[in-house]
Amino acid sequence: MSKRFVLMLIVSLVFVVSMFAATTVEIWSWRTQDAQVWDEVQKVLKSQGKDINIEFMAFLPTEYDAKMLATLQGGNGPDIMYTRRLPGGRTKALIDSKLLVPLSDKVDFSYFSEAVQNNIMQDKVLYGVPFAVQVCGIFYNKDIFDKFGFNEPADWAELLSMCETLKKAGIDPFFMTAKEDWTLTMQHAMTGVSILGPAWIKRLAEGKIDFLDQDWVYLNTLLNDLKVYYQPGFSGNDTNDMNSAFAFEQAAMVFYGAWGVQLWKELNPDLNIGYFMVPPDWKGNQPYAYVYMDGAFGLTKLAKNPAAALEVLKFTATPEFGTIFANITMNIPAVGGAQMPDIAILQEVDQVAKTSASPYVYWVGSEFVANSPSLYSDVLSPGMQAMYAGVITPQELAQKAQDALSQWYPPLMKRLGK
Repeated sequence: MSKRFVLMLIVSLVFVVSMFAATTVEIWSWRTQDAQVWDEVQKVLKSQGKDINIEFMAFLPTEYDAKMLATLQGGNGPDIMYTRRLPGGRTKALIDSKLLVPLSDKVDFSYFSEAVQNNIMQDKVLYGVPFAVQVCGIFYNKDIFDKFGFNEPADWAELLSMCETLKKAGIDPFFMTAKEDWTLTMQHAMTGVSILGPAWIKRLAEGKIDFLDQDWVYLNTLLNDLKVYYQPGFSGNDTNDMNSAFAFEQAAMVFYGAWGVQLWKELNPDLNIGYFMVPPDWKGNQPYAYVYMDGAFGLTKLAKNPAAALEVLKFTATPEFGTIFANITMNIPAVGGAQMPDIAILQEVDQVAKTSASPYVYWVGSEFVANSPSLYSDVLSPGMQAMYAGVITPQELAQKAQDALSQWYPPLMKRLGK
Protein backbone atom coordinates (compact mmCIF):
# COMPACT_ATOMS: atom_id res chain seq x y z
CA MET A 1 0.00 0.00 0.00
CA SER A 2 1.56 3.29 -1.12
CA LYS A 3 2.11 6.21 1.24
CA ARG A 4 -0.03 8.35 -1.05
CA PHE A 5 -2.94 5.92 -0.76
CA VAL A 6 -2.61 5.81 3.02
CA LEU A 7 -2.57 9.60 3.19
CA MET A 8 -5.68 9.86 0.99
CA LEU A 9 -7.44 7.27 3.16
CA ILE A 10 -6.63 9.23 6.32
CA VAL A 11 -7.89 12.48 4.77
CA SER A 12 -11.10 10.77 3.67
CA LEU A 13 -11.70 9.32 7.13
CA VAL A 14 -11.15 12.70 8.75
CA PHE A 15 -13.64 14.24 6.30
CA VAL A 16 -16.24 11.55 7.00
CA VAL A 17 -15.80 11.85 10.77
CA SER A 18 -16.09 15.63 10.58
CA MET A 19 -19.35 15.31 8.64
CA PHE A 20 -20.94 13.22 11.35
CA ALA A 21 -19.33 14.84 14.41
CA ALA A 22 -21.69 16.69 16.70
CA THR A 23 -21.57 20.48 16.62
CA THR A 24 -20.80 22.07 19.97
CA VAL A 25 -22.71 25.11 21.16
CA GLU A 26 -21.13 26.97 24.06
CA ILE A 27 -23.40 28.82 26.50
CA TRP A 28 -22.28 31.26 29.22
CA SER A 29 -24.44 32.26 32.17
CA TRP A 30 -24.52 33.64 35.71
CA ARG A 31 -27.04 30.93 36.75
CA THR A 32 -25.36 27.77 38.04
CA GLN A 33 -28.77 26.18 38.65
CA ASP A 34 -29.45 25.86 34.92
CA ALA A 35 -26.86 23.19 34.12
CA GLN A 36 -29.40 20.34 34.15
CA VAL A 37 -31.72 22.35 31.89
CA TRP A 38 -29.16 22.27 29.10
CA ASP A 39 -28.51 18.57 29.60
CA GLU A 40 -32.20 17.98 28.95
CA VAL A 41 -32.27 20.35 25.98
CA GLN A 42 -29.36 18.48 24.42
CA LYS A 43 -31.24 15.18 24.80
CA VAL A 44 -34.36 16.60 23.17
CA LEU A 45 -32.47 18.11 20.24
CA LYS A 46 -30.64 14.84 19.61
CA SER A 47 -33.97 12.98 19.69
CA GLN A 48 -35.10 15.38 16.95
CA GLY A 49 -32.10 14.42 14.83
CA LYS A 50 -30.06 17.53 15.61
CA ASP A 51 -26.61 16.34 16.67
CA ILE A 52 -25.74 19.26 18.90
CA ASN A 53 -23.65 19.12 22.07
CA ILE A 54 -24.16 21.90 24.59
CA GLU A 55 -21.32 23.10 26.80
CA PHE A 56 -22.67 25.21 29.65
CA MET A 57 -20.45 27.44 31.77
CA ALA A 58 -21.61 29.53 34.76
CA PHE A 59 -19.71 32.38 36.39
CA LEU A 60 -20.16 34.39 39.58
CA PRO A 61 -23.14 36.74 39.06
CA THR A 62 -21.12 39.69 40.36
CA GLU A 63 -18.36 39.07 37.81
CA TYR A 64 -20.34 37.76 34.85
CA ASP A 65 -21.29 40.97 33.02
CA ALA A 66 -17.84 42.54 33.08
CA LYS A 67 -16.21 39.26 32.04
CA MET A 68 -18.71 38.77 29.23
CA LEU A 69 -18.28 42.26 27.78
CA ALA A 70 -14.48 42.17 28.03
CA THR A 71 -14.29 38.73 26.41
CA LEU A 72 -16.52 39.69 23.50
CA GLN A 73 -14.71 42.97 22.95
CA GLY A 74 -11.50 40.94 22.87
CA GLY A 75 -12.78 38.88 19.94
CA ASN A 76 -13.75 35.72 21.82
CA GLY A 77 -16.76 34.38 23.63
CA PRO A 78 -19.53 31.78 23.58
CA ASP A 79 -22.13 31.07 20.93
CA ILE A 80 -25.01 31.91 23.28
CA MET A 81 -24.88 34.19 26.28
CA TYR A 82 -27.37 34.97 29.01
CA THR A 83 -28.23 38.68 28.76
CA ARG A 84 -29.87 40.98 31.27
CA ARG A 85 -33.12 42.70 30.48
CA LEU A 86 -33.57 46.10 28.83
CA PRO A 87 -33.55 49.03 29.40
CA GLY A 88 -30.47 48.04 31.40
CA GLY A 89 -27.16 49.59 30.46
CA ARG A 90 -25.29 46.27 30.40
CA THR A 91 -27.32 44.74 27.57
CA LYS A 92 -27.64 48.08 25.80
CA ALA A 93 -23.83 48.26 25.66
CA LEU A 94 -23.71 44.85 23.97
CA ILE A 95 -26.32 45.90 21.41
CA ASP A 96 -24.73 49.27 20.69
CA SER A 97 -21.38 47.52 20.20
CA LYS A 98 -23.09 45.14 17.74
CA LEU A 99 -22.05 42.12 19.82
CA LEU A 100 -25.56 40.63 19.85
CA VAL A 101 -27.31 39.35 16.73
CA PRO A 102 -30.88 40.62 16.12
CA LEU A 103 -33.34 37.73 16.43
CA SER A 104 -36.69 39.21 15.38
CA ASP A 105 -36.69 37.49 12.01
CA LYS A 106 -34.82 34.36 13.11
CA VAL A 107 -36.90 33.04 16.04
CA ASP A 108 -40.66 32.57 16.46
CA PHE A 109 -41.65 34.79 19.41
CA SER A 110 -45.38 34.05 19.21
CA TYR A 111 -45.41 32.30 22.62
CA PHE A 112 -44.17 35.43 24.41
CA SER A 113 -46.38 38.24 25.64
CA GLU A 114 -45.80 41.77 24.42
CA ALA A 115 -44.78 42.83 27.94
CA VAL A 116 -42.10 40.13 28.10
CA GLN A 117 -40.80 40.95 24.64
CA ASN A 118 -40.47 44.63 25.55
CA ASN A 119 -37.82 43.67 28.10
CA ILE A 120 -35.39 42.54 25.40
CA MET A 121 -36.36 44.93 22.60
CA GLN A 122 -34.47 47.98 21.37
CA ASP A 123 -35.67 50.10 18.45
CA LYS A 124 -38.41 47.49 17.85
CA VAL A 125 -35.80 44.74 17.38
CA LEU A 126 -35.61 41.66 19.65
CA TYR A 127 -32.13 40.68 20.82
CA GLY A 128 -32.78 37.60 22.92
CA VAL A 129 -35.17 34.80 23.87
CA PRO A 130 -36.55 35.52 27.38
CA PHE A 131 -36.18 32.63 29.83
CA ALA A 132 -37.80 33.50 33.17
CA VAL A 133 -40.21 35.81 34.93
CA GLN A 134 -39.27 36.54 38.53
CA VAL A 135 -41.63 37.48 41.34
CA CYS A 136 -40.29 39.29 44.41
CA GLY A 137 -41.91 39.66 47.79
CA ILE A 138 -41.86 38.22 51.29
CA PHE A 139 -41.45 34.46 51.62
CA TYR A 140 -42.33 33.02 55.00
CA ASN A 141 -42.28 29.84 57.02
CA LYS A 142 -45.88 28.64 57.16
CA ASP A 143 -45.26 26.40 60.16
CA ILE A 144 -43.96 29.33 62.21
CA PHE A 145 -46.93 31.44 61.17
CA ASP A 146 -49.33 28.64 62.12
CA LYS A 147 -47.64 28.23 65.49
CA PHE A 148 -48.39 31.87 66.35
CA GLY A 149 -51.77 31.96 64.63
CA PHE A 150 -50.61 34.55 62.09
CA ASN A 151 -52.43 35.39 58.90
CA GLU A 152 -50.66 37.15 56.06
CA PRO A 153 -50.55 40.85 57.07
CA ALA A 154 -52.98 43.21 55.38
CA ASP A 155 -50.91 46.32 56.10
CA TRP A 156 -47.51 47.45 57.35
CA ALA A 157 -48.74 47.88 60.92
CA GLU A 158 -49.81 44.23 61.06
CA LEU A 159 -46.42 43.18 59.74
CA LEU A 160 -44.67 45.14 62.49
CA SER A 161 -46.95 43.63 65.13
CA MET A 162 -46.06 40.13 63.94
CA CYS A 163 -42.36 41.01 63.97
CA GLU A 164 -42.62 42.23 67.55
CA THR A 165 -44.33 39.01 68.66
CA LEU A 166 -41.70 36.86 66.97
CA LYS A 167 -38.82 38.87 68.39
CA LYS A 168 -40.17 38.58 71.94
CA ALA A 169 -40.41 34.81 71.41
CA GLY A 170 -36.72 34.65 70.46
CA ILE A 171 -37.32 34.13 66.73
CA ASP A 172 -35.68 36.35 64.10
CA PRO A 173 -38.59 37.89 62.16
CA PHE A 174 -36.43 38.57 59.09
CA PHE A 175 -33.09 37.28 57.85
CA MET A 176 -31.36 40.06 55.90
CA THR A 177 -28.30 39.97 53.66
CA ALA A 178 -26.73 43.42 53.86
CA LYS A 179 -23.34 42.09 52.80
CA GLU A 180 -24.77 41.78 49.27
CA ASP A 181 -25.97 45.26 48.39
CA TRP A 182 -28.18 44.19 45.47
CA THR A 183 -30.52 42.37 47.88
CA LEU A 184 -31.14 45.65 49.71
CA THR A 185 -32.01 47.40 46.46
CA MET A 186 -34.41 44.56 45.69
CA GLN A 187 -35.99 44.95 49.13
CA HIS A 188 -36.39 48.69 48.61
CA ALA A 189 -37.96 48.19 45.19
CA MET A 190 -40.43 45.46 46.18
CA THR A 191 -41.50 47.52 49.19
CA GLY A 192 -41.85 50.61 47.05
CA VAL A 193 -44.39 49.14 44.66
CA SER A 194 -46.77 48.55 47.57
CA ILE A 195 -45.99 51.45 49.92
CA LEU A 196 -45.64 54.08 47.19
CA GLY A 197 -47.84 52.38 44.61
CA PRO A 198 -47.44 52.29 40.84
CA ALA A 199 -49.19 55.64 40.35
CA TRP A 200 -46.52 57.36 42.47
CA ILE A 201 -43.73 55.64 40.52
CA LYS A 202 -45.39 56.71 37.27
CA ARG A 203 -45.37 60.34 38.42
CA LEU A 204 -41.69 59.97 39.32
CA ALA A 205 -40.92 58.57 35.86
CA GLU A 206 -42.74 61.49 34.26
CA GLY A 207 -40.88 64.09 36.32
CA LYS A 208 -44.02 65.29 38.12
CA ILE A 209 -42.37 64.53 41.47
CA ASP A 210 -38.80 63.75 42.46
CA PHE A 211 -36.77 61.72 44.96
CA LEU A 212 -37.06 64.38 47.66
CA ASP A 213 -40.81 63.85 47.78
CA GLN A 214 -41.95 63.14 51.33
CA ASP A 215 -43.29 59.71 50.31
CA TRP A 216 -39.87 58.54 49.12
CA VAL A 217 -38.23 59.74 52.33
CA TYR A 218 -41.02 58.04 54.30
CA LEU A 219 -40.35 54.74 52.51
CA ASN A 220 -36.66 54.98 53.37
CA THR A 221 -37.61 55.63 56.98
CA LEU A 222 -39.95 52.63 57.16
CA LEU A 223 -37.19 50.32 55.98
CA ASN A 224 -34.58 51.87 58.24
CA ASP A 225 -36.89 51.38 61.22
CA LEU A 226 -37.52 47.77 60.23
CA LYS A 227 -33.88 46.78 60.82
CA VAL A 228 -34.55 46.19 64.52
CA TYR A 229 -36.30 43.01 63.36
CA TYR A 230 -33.33 41.64 61.38
CA GLN A 231 -30.99 38.99 62.77
CA PRO A 232 -27.99 40.16 64.81
CA GLY A 233 -24.99 40.93 62.61
CA PHE A 234 -27.09 41.16 59.43
CA SER A 235 -24.57 43.52 57.84
CA GLY A 236 -22.12 40.61 57.57
CA ASN A 237 -24.51 38.04 56.10
CA ASP A 238 -24.96 37.11 52.44
CA THR A 239 -27.48 35.09 50.44
CA ASN A 240 -25.71 31.80 51.22
CA ASP A 241 -26.28 32.49 54.91
CA MET A 242 -29.87 33.48 54.23
CA ASN A 243 -30.68 30.41 52.17
CA SER A 244 -29.41 28.12 54.91
CA ALA A 245 -31.07 30.05 57.73
CA PHE A 246 -34.46 30.19 56.02
CA ALA A 247 -34.35 26.61 54.74
CA PHE A 248 -33.52 25.29 58.22
CA GLU A 249 -36.20 27.43 59.87
CA GLN A 250 -33.96 29.83 61.76
CA ALA A 251 -35.93 32.88 60.59
CA ALA A 252 -39.59 33.47 59.87
CA MET A 253 -39.38 35.64 56.74
CA VAL A 254 -37.10 36.85 53.94
CA PHE A 255 -37.35 39.58 51.33
CA TYR A 256 -36.45 37.64 48.18
CA GLY A 257 -37.39 36.36 44.76
CA ALA A 258 -39.11 33.17 43.64
CA TRP A 259 -35.80 31.79 42.37
CA GLY A 260 -34.96 30.97 45.99
CA VAL A 261 -37.59 28.23 46.17
CA GLN A 262 -35.44 25.74 44.27
CA LEU A 263 -32.52 25.94 46.70
CA TRP A 264 -34.67 26.08 49.84
CA LYS A 265 -36.45 22.92 48.78
CA GLU A 266 -33.15 21.22 47.95
CA LEU A 267 -31.81 22.06 51.40
CA ASN A 268 -35.02 21.13 53.20
CA PRO A 269 -37.69 19.28 51.18
CA ASP A 270 -40.08 19.52 54.14
CA LEU A 271 -39.95 23.31 54.34
CA ASN A 272 -43.48 24.73 54.22
CA ILE A 273 -43.12 27.99 52.26
CA GLY A 274 -45.66 30.77 51.95
CA TYR A 275 -45.58 34.04 50.04
CA PHE A 276 -47.21 37.45 50.31
CA MET A 277 -46.68 40.75 48.58
CA VAL A 278 -45.18 43.47 50.76
CA PRO A 279 -48.23 44.92 52.51
CA PRO A 280 -49.25 48.54 51.86
CA ASP A 281 -49.12 51.21 54.53
CA TRP A 282 -52.91 51.38 54.64
CA LYS A 283 -55.18 48.35 54.70
CA GLY A 284 -57.43 49.81 52.03
CA ASN A 285 -54.66 50.02 49.45
CA GLN A 286 -53.83 47.25 47.01
CA PRO A 287 -50.48 45.46 47.41
CA TYR A 288 -48.35 44.85 44.35
CA ALA A 289 -45.62 42.42 43.40
CA TYR A 290 -42.34 43.39 41.81
CA VAL A 291 -42.32 41.21 38.69
CA TYR A 292 -39.68 41.35 36.00
CA MET A 293 -38.24 39.40 33.10
CA ASP A 294 -35.04 37.89 34.49
CA GLY A 295 -33.00 37.72 31.30
CA ALA A 296 -32.73 36.23 27.85
CA PHE A 297 -30.59 33.99 25.67
CA GLY A 298 -28.68 36.01 23.11
CA LEU A 299 -26.76 34.94 19.99
CA THR A 300 -23.31 36.52 20.04
CA LYS A 301 -21.80 38.07 16.94
CA LEU A 302 -18.69 35.94 17.52
CA ALA A 303 -20.52 32.61 17.67
CA LYS A 304 -18.35 29.82 16.29
CA ASN A 305 -21.38 27.73 15.35
CA PRO A 306 -24.19 30.22 14.69
CA ALA A 307 -26.44 27.81 12.75
CA ALA A 308 -26.44 25.23 15.56
CA ALA A 309 -26.80 27.97 18.18
CA LEU A 310 -29.85 29.27 16.35
CA GLU A 311 -31.43 25.81 16.49
CA VAL A 312 -30.94 25.86 20.25
CA LEU A 313 -32.49 29.33 20.50
CA LYS A 314 -35.48 28.30 18.40
CA PHE A 315 -36.15 25.47 20.84
CA THR A 316 -35.93 27.82 23.85
CA ALA A 317 -38.85 29.77 22.38
CA THR A 318 -41.22 26.77 22.70
CA PRO A 319 -43.55 25.66 25.51
CA GLU A 320 -41.59 22.38 25.63
CA PHE A 321 -38.49 24.26 26.72
CA GLY A 322 -40.53 26.27 29.22
CA THR A 323 -41.79 23.06 30.82
CA ILE A 324 -38.25 21.69 31.12
CA PHE A 325 -37.02 24.98 32.56
CA ALA A 326 -39.85 25.33 35.09
CA ASN A 327 -39.65 21.77 36.39
CA ILE A 328 -35.89 21.85 36.90
CA THR A 329 -35.35 25.40 38.18
CA MET A 330 -38.74 25.98 39.85
CA ASN A 331 -38.81 29.37 38.09
CA ILE A 332 -41.70 30.79 36.13
CA PRO A 333 -40.80 30.42 32.44
CA ALA A 334 -41.11 33.49 30.24
CA VAL A 335 -42.51 31.47 27.33
CA GLY A 336 -46.24 30.88 27.34
CA GLY A 337 -47.95 27.50 27.23
CA ALA A 338 -45.46 25.71 29.51
CA GLN A 339 -46.62 23.33 32.22
CA MET A 340 -45.71 24.45 35.73
CA PRO A 341 -44.69 21.83 38.30
CA ASP A 342 -47.37 20.85 40.81
CA ILE A 343 -45.84 22.81 43.69
CA ALA A 344 -48.21 25.08 45.61
CA ILE A 345 -45.81 27.98 46.21
CA LEU A 346 -44.86 28.14 42.53
CA GLN A 347 -48.48 28.01 41.44
CA GLU A 348 -49.16 30.88 43.82
CA VAL A 349 -46.37 33.19 42.62
CA ASP A 350 -47.24 32.35 39.02
CA GLN A 351 -50.78 33.58 39.66
CA VAL A 352 -49.47 36.69 41.41
CA ALA A 353 -47.33 37.48 38.37
CA LYS A 354 -50.43 37.33 36.18
CA THR A 355 -52.74 39.35 38.41
CA SER A 356 -50.80 41.66 40.72
CA ALA A 357 -47.60 42.79 38.99
CA SER A 358 -46.88 46.49 39.40
CA PRO A 359 -46.98 48.18 35.97
CA TYR A 360 -44.39 50.75 37.12
CA VAL A 361 -41.13 49.85 38.85
CA TYR A 362 -37.73 51.39 39.63
CA TRP A 363 -35.27 48.52 40.04
CA VAL A 364 -34.37 45.98 37.32
CA GLY A 365 -36.37 46.45 34.16
CA SER A 366 -36.86 50.18 34.76
CA GLU A 367 -35.67 53.28 32.95
CA PHE A 368 -33.91 54.48 36.11
CA VAL A 369 -31.11 51.95 35.53
CA ALA A 370 -30.57 52.67 31.83
CA ASN A 371 -27.69 55.09 32.38
CA SER A 372 -25.06 56.05 34.92
CA PRO A 373 -25.26 56.90 37.77
CA SER A 374 -27.82 54.11 38.07
CA LEU A 375 -30.50 54.17 40.76
CA TYR A 376 -29.77 50.46 41.24
CA SER A 377 -26.00 50.05 41.37
CA ASP A 378 -24.82 53.59 42.14
CA VAL A 379 -27.45 54.85 44.58
CA LEU A 380 -29.59 52.28 46.35
CA SER A 381 -27.03 49.47 46.55
CA PRO A 382 -24.36 51.42 48.46
CA GLY A 383 -26.91 53.82 49.91
CA MET A 384 -29.03 51.18 51.62
CA GLN A 385 -25.91 49.63 53.13
CA ALA A 386 -24.86 53.03 54.44
CA MET A 387 -28.33 53.80 55.81
CA TYR A 388 -28.61 50.45 57.58
CA ALA A 389 -25.14 51.01 59.03
CA GLY A 390 -26.23 54.38 60.40
CA VAL A 391 -23.80 56.31 58.18
CA ILE A 392 -26.51 58.27 56.35
CA THR A 393 -30.13 59.15 57.12
CA PRO A 394 -33.24 58.31 55.07
CA GLN A 395 -33.31 61.95 53.96
CA GLU A 396 -29.68 61.79 52.85
CA LEU A 397 -30.38 58.62 50.85
CA ALA A 398 -33.15 60.48 49.04
CA GLN A 399 -30.75 63.35 48.31
CA LYS A 400 -28.21 60.91 46.84
CA ALA A 401 -30.88 59.59 44.47
CA GLN A 402 -31.84 63.13 43.51
CA ASP A 403 -28.25 64.18 42.85
CA ALA A 404 -27.42 61.07 40.82
CA LEU A 405 -30.45 60.79 38.55
CA SER A 406 -30.66 64.53 37.90
CA GLN A 407 -27.36 64.19 36.04
CA TRP A 408 -28.94 62.32 33.14
CA TYR A 409 -32.63 61.40 33.58
CA PRO A 410 -34.47 63.83 31.22
CA PRO A 411 -37.80 64.23 33.12
CA LEU A 412 -35.96 64.95 36.37
CA MET A 413 -33.52 67.32 34.67
CA LYS A 414 -36.45 69.20 33.16
CA ARG A 415 -38.23 69.37 36.52
CA LEU A 416 -35.12 70.81 38.18
CA GLY A 417 -34.41 73.19 35.32
CA LYS A 418 -31.16 71.54 34.28
